[in-house]
Amino acid sequence: FARKGVVMLKADWTKRDPVITQVLGTFGRNGVPLYLFYPSGGTTREPAVLPQILSERILIDATKEVL
Repeated sequence: FARKGVVMLKADWTKRDPVITQVLGTFGRNGVPLYLFYPSGGTTREPAVLPQILSERILIDATKEVL
């Protein structure tokens, strides 16, 4: 990830932030975890929604499509 410039962002929903709640709803979720993988380069593509249980293989496969 470091070589490809992947940046991790974390949203803390412990205080039930309404902005985070809205984003969760956008993706049909009403709780966490929600893992989104945004493509690089400022594209207009939607983020990939990853499974709630992640594995190394899932992350590698997701990055192959966008990096």
